[in-house]
Order: sequence, then structure tokens, then C-alpha cells
Amino acid sequence: MIKLKKNISLKPYNTFGIEVFTDFFIQLDKAEDISTFIKNYDDIPKPIYFIGLGANTLFTKDFSGTVVHINTKGIQKYKETTDSIYLRVQAGEIWDDFIDFCITNNFSGIENLAAIPSTIGAAPIQNIGAYGVEVKDSIEYVKYIDLNNFNTITLNNKECQFSYRNSLFKTPIKNQFLVTEVGFKLSKTLQPILEYGSIKKRLNSLGITNPDIKQIADTIRQIRADKLPDYKILGNAGSFFKNPIIPIDNFNKLKDQFPNIIAYPQNNNTIKIAAAWLIDKAGLASYQIGGAAIHENQALVIINKNQAQAKDIINLCSHIQIKIKLLFNIELLPEVIFV
Repeated sequence: MIKLKKNISLKPYNTFGIEVFTDFFIQLDKAEDISTFIKNYDDIPKPIYFIGLGANTLFTKDFSGTVVHINTKGIQKYKETTDSIYLRVQAGEIWDDFIDFCITNNFSGIENLAAIPSTIGAAPIQNIGAYGVEVKDSIEYVKYIDLNNFNTITLNNKECQFSYRNSLFKTPIKNQFLVTEVGFKLSKTLQPILEYGSIKKRLNSLGITNPDIKQIADTIRQIRADKLPDYKILGNAGSFFKNPIIPIDNFNKLKDQFPNIIAYPQNNNTIKIAAAWLIDKAGLASYQIGGAAIHENQALVIINKNQAQAKDIINLCSHIQIKIKLLFNIELLPEVIFV
């Protein structure tokens, strides 16, 4: 039986650790809770906002409506071939717990995404990615409930319209659906991707030339821990900005001016620029407004340094965007969703 709670603090439900309140709050722990929620949907105060970890959300003010926390659990095999395993995973599973499940069972494909704060249901919406891998590479389907008619819909990978930190779920249908389950296709043999960032260098320093799946995930966790703050200690939402993708002609002009610019070739004659490099080059390392600051070890991360309010983070975001636009004529877009 789900319970509608009133005037609940959202501080435990957003990784920035911002103290804001919601008028109403519901937690869905199992499939029966989802069914009850749908049956009573018309009576639940609107608007409604769904969260998992709240790892990609900045609540800009108290929420006048209902926040629904998705906490459903379960991992189940639904198909297997000689080379692959197919898993259905409930939306409330913690992403890194799923990574551990795959490591234990030697299911490969997502080990490079270790230590990303997320839930399973949020992962395809954002198309989370790191170290040369995106979650879209392993997703078979996404199942969701259309809140306009309460039909259950299953989209295959192509239908999800995945792109860089984007998907169909961030288009105008956002807030009109509830992801309930994600299907994954993973490999039963390790196919390591080690060329991105400092993975191979770190492995070599440990004397590991032929890493197993656990060693790859552990190495990525160590790399992330070295440069990214733990949100449980220092509030943050991970990478605050997307790495901008620009035409190759624009990049060539920038490279003439900034020969050391860090960038990665993409398809269609475009280049992805390292947003952290832009912020560092702009002289914004450790820059602070109010209680919000740029993290000293990773310029792509905005931290809640000292009891920041949402307005501090918003103002810091705007300051960074203006500075980058002036210096490089590049628009920095947030990954973080402002609510």
C-alpha cells in the first residue's frame, strides 16, 4: 500500500544535497505499488516528478506537487545464447549494484560505466556514458507506462532514439512516462575497451596487461575516485555540463588559437570538445559563488562546498556558460536537469 506523505525534505533524494521540500511524496517499492499508483493517478496532486537517486537533478526551489521515488528492485535473465545473456532489470535498482551483479557473473559490456551514480530507470533517459562506452550500447529495450493513457509500451534500442547524453525520453514526452524496466544484452566473454582516458596507463602501472572484468571496473572506480568527489561527502551531480560537439571547421580555428585543446573526433565531421578543458583554460578552476564551487580536481563538476543554495549553483552555471561563450564561442549545455 503506497502512502502519500506531506511536506517532505528532498535533501536525501538529490545528490547535490540541496535542502528543498516537496508538498507531497510517494515511494514505489514493488510492482504492486506501481499498479496502485496508476489506479490512483488522477487523485495524486500534480505536477509529478519521478526520481531515483536524484543524481542528475537540481531542485531549484520547493516542489509544488508530488515527487515519486522509484525504488523497485529485481534482476532476471529472460534469454541466453552461446555468446550473450539477456537481463530484465527493474527501474529502481542502483546502477552500480547492477555493475557488481554483472562482474560477479562475468557479464561484459557495462564495466566501463562503474561508479556512475544512477538508477536503472534513469540510465537510458540520460544515455549515461563514460570511458568510451554509453549505456545504449547494451540496452535491448526500455519498458514504460504512458501516463496519458496508462498503456505499457516497450521500445527497442532504435526506437529510443539514443544520442550523446540524450534519448527520446528527454524530448517533449518527458514527464509523461514512468520507466518500469530496462532490458540489457551483455556478452559472456570480455571485450575490453581500454583506450579512453587513463585506463590502460593505470592498469599498466599495476602490472596488469590482460585485465579481467573486475580489474577493469575496479580501475575505473579508482580513477573516478581520484578526481570525482563522493556525493555522500561533498554534494554534486557528477558531470554538470555536456562535452560540446562542434563542426570540424570551427574546431580547426580553435586549434590554431589553442594547440593543446583536448578533443575527440565524432561522426559527420564533428568534434567533441572536453568541457573540463574549456573551463580550466578559462581560469575558472575552484571558482566559487556562494556555497557552490567548481571542484578543484575536475572542472566539469560543480560541488555543494558550503551549504549551497540552488541559486548559488544556478549563478555559477551561468557564469561558466558566459565565460566559455566569450572566450571560445561555444555554448556549454548542462547535463543536469533543473526542476
